[in-house]
Amino acid sequence: MKKKLFITISTAIVLSSCSTQNDLAAMATGGYAFRPERIKIDPLAAVAHGHWDRPAGLEGEHLIVIDTRLQQAKYYIANQYVGSSTISSGRAGHGTPAGTFRILSKDEDHKSSTYGSVVDAQGNTLIADYTAGQPMPEGGIYQGAPMNFGMQITNNGIWMHEGYVTSAPESHGCIRLPREMARIFFENTPVGTQVIIK
Repeated sequence: MKKKLFITISTAIVLSSCSTQNDLAAMATGGYAFRPERIKIDPLAAVAHGHWDRPAGLEGEHLIVIDTRLQQAKYYIANQYVGSSTISSGRAGHGTPAGTFRILSKDEDHKSSTYGSVVDAQGNTLIADYTAGQPMPEGGIYQGAPMNFGMQITNNGIWMHEGYVTSAPESHGCIRLPREMARIFFENTPVGTQVIIK
């Protein structure tokens, strides 16, 4: 079942999201105590929104500030706020590291080398949720999970990329953004951009 949610914020762009079989029951009951507003989220629907308003000709140092408590990424150019996005960072047991980093590399069609699925030669799914190191069925072919508009933050697998976003922690440590915001961040971010995660 697919749903599209369109939200306009200021001069914002429109984003879409699709529901998936994630366990969002904790959020549906008001979950995640770190979220001060304690927003209740429909467990069958993802929530995704963002804003981008870069003035024409604005140049200067780029900075992305990721707040895992508020589940938000803010973008600055030349110390001027130009946009933000709702995110989903690492869930319990897969926390997103805090600190100051730089964008190490970019890959528009990046695939995970750790998480994905296993299919047979005909493309039929054998294992839908596969982690590298688990037993591989005979004839199985690993397919890395898509991490489109990927921007590498650390050398140990933390990326910022397009993904399922609920404004609550959902990932294995990466920073997920809604598709349209992931694309915009990707297109506007040079390698070497500073990323602060708190």
